[in-house]
Amino acid sequence: MRPTAITADVDETPSVSSYFEYFRSDMLAVVGPGTKSVLSVGCGAGRTEAELVRRGIAVVGVEINPQAAQRARQRGLVVLEGDVTQIDVNTGYEPYDCILYADVLEHLVDPVAVLRRHTESLRAGGVTYVSVPNFRNARVFWQLFVRGHIIYQDQGILDRTHVRITTRKMVLEWFQAAGLEFVQGRWIIHGRKKRLLSACLLGCAREFIADQVALVATKGSAAPVPKNDEG
Repeated sequence: MRPTAITADVDETPSVSSYFEYFRSDMLAVVGPGTKSVLSVGCGAGRTEAELVRRGIAVVGVEINPQAAQRARQRGLVVLEGDVTQIDVNTGYEPYDCILYADVLEHLVDPVAVLRRHTESLRAGGVTYVSVPNFRNARVFWQLFVRGHIIYQDQGILDRTHVRITTRKMVLEWFQAAGLEFVQGRWIIHGRKKRLLSACLLGCAREFIADQVALVATKGSAAPVPKNDEG
C-alpha cells in the first residue's frame, strides 16, 4: 500500500527548525507524469515531498534528524531514519522512478559511493536530481582570494557542515562515475537583485552569481524529461 497523507487536529511533533521546512518547487518540476515511487535523500520535514504524496506517489525519505523525520512521517512519507551512507534504501517501493538529492551530497565524504549504490535501486530511464551549492559564486571568491578569510554560516554556500566543495563540473563527473547520463541543468539564483543583475549581464555571469546548481540525469538511454541545459 502506498503511503497517504496523515493529518491531525493537534500537531504533537516537537518544533522543527526552518532549515528542514524549505519548499522546493525545483524538485517537483522533475517528477514527471507516471511517476509511482520517489526516493528523497535528506527529505527534512517532508514539506515538498508531501505534495508528491498528495499526487498519489509513494515517497521514501532518508533523514538523519529525528524531529524532522517524525514530521515527514506525519506528512505521509515512509522515512528511513539515520545515516544515508549506512541505510539500505530497498523498502519494497523500488525500483524507484526518481531519486532526489536536494543539497545533500555536499555533506557526504564520498557522494559518488552513495550515488552508485542508490542508482542500483533506480529503474532504467529513471531520473536523478541533484542540487548543490555553487562554489564558483563570486562571494566565495571574494572571501577566499580578496579577504583571505572564510566566514562560515549556519546555511547557504558556506554552511559549516559542508564537507565537499561542489561545482557543476564536479556533479557531472559524479554522474559519470555512477553510470548516469546527464540530461539538463540550471543555475539557481536567490534574490531579486541578483536575478536582475544576471539578466542585465545577459546571463553571461550567471555561473558566478548563482547560489546553487541543479542537474538532472537518467539511468540508461531513456530520458523522461526534455533536454534544456541552461549552462
